[in-house]
Amino acid sequence: MVRFLTLQEVCEKIVDCPHETPKWLKKGIPVIRNFNLIDGRIDFSDGYYVDEDTYMKRTKREIPRGGDIVFSREAPIGNCAIIPNDFKCCLGQRIVLLRVNKNICSSEYLLTVLLSDYVKKQIEQVSKRGSIVSNFNIGDLGNLVIPILENQEKIADLSTIILNKIILNNKVSKELESIVKTIYDYWFLQYEFQNEEGKPYKSTGGKMVYNEKLKKEIPEGWKVTTIGKIIIERQKSSIKVGQAKNKLGKYPFFTSGSEIYEMNEFLIDGRNCFLSTGGKGYVQYYVGKSSYSTDTWVISGINDLEDYLYLFIKSIENMLDNKYFAGTGLQHLQKDLFKDTHIVIPSDEILKRFNKISNTIFNKISRIYKENKELQKLRDFLLPLLMNGQVGFKS
Repeated sequence: MVRFLTLQEVCEKIVDCPHETPKWLKKGIPVIRNFNLIDGRIDFSDGYYVDEDTYMKRTKREIPRGGDIVFSREAPIGNCAIIPNDFKCCLGQRIVLLRVNKNICSSEYLLTVLLSDYVKKQIEQVSKRGSIVSNFNIGDLGNLVIPILENQEKIADLSTIILNKIILNNKVSKELESIVKTIYDYWFLQYEFQNEEGKPYKSTGGKMVYNEKLKKEIPEGWKVTTIGKIIIERQKSSIKVGQAKNKLGKYPFFTSGSEIYEMNEFLIDGRNCFLSTGGKGYVQYYVGKSSYSTDTWVISGINDLEDYLYLFIKSIENMLDNKYFAGTGLQHLQKDLFKDTHIVIPSDEILKRFNKISNTIFNKISRIYKENKELQKLRDFLLPLLMNGQVGFKS
């Protein structure tokens, strides 16, 4: 048996965030923002903080507590997660707090429904009616239809198993990328790759040669060129970000930001770097078929330099905003300036050794991404079947 209630009826409270922007700090009390909501969990590896006074002001309407759900109503709409117990925090702009009525359903079950295609399609329909322009308003949010099933605990348990697998996969991906970045730093920034005797090259007397362009020494036999001479520029996209929002598809769709959507069409295949061209410098990497927005510059390396190129760009990522973006108003990536940047090219032997490691790692990261998408689709596929009784749980 299924009951259909609105989100307003399911929740004890729906509390919108304060709309002013606070003074951000590097440490203090965490502020949950839209980019902290990833795959149904709060990821605070990259976050903003406020002081105690600002926290008190931002929690006047309601103090967030463990078990509450936070919901993003912009960029992108629908990302959500449960606040962990003992996690003191407040809400950033465009974030809504949902306090679940536990007499109706659990937070875990409501999160499952909110993350499902069942709710995503409702959000998309509201968007098509023109009810929203840049964000999902509180009235539309409260009117979302939530199916309440008799076996909601089992559904929530199943969803939690899937979500935990996704979270574990994401941890593995981050750890793998951290490993390959460490190897890159050790080999190509410190020049401590293994020599023929298996010892660190530079610290055990490996021959270094002064390079006039870089004004420093590099290993003998290595070359210096510019980024423009070692890249392939992919075709410019005609697909705008708005065409990919709220869509589900086979291939990742990269934007000029940190969001990744999906589309059924792909533009390119292979190993590619995705750089934002407007606003802020982001760089992302993917191995396989993918697509991207009009404001994304996609490049790849020649002569097996794809992984190396991405890791080089990541090593200077903090410089992107300060050095390579310019313009009045919304700043844009200065591609010609970026192409003129000098880059050290290792010997063929060292590059080949490195690629054996990096290819394996980045291939694995991309496979994990695909597996997570399949897990999400499995969760979304099962919910409507459970709702209409086509499938059930064994006792």
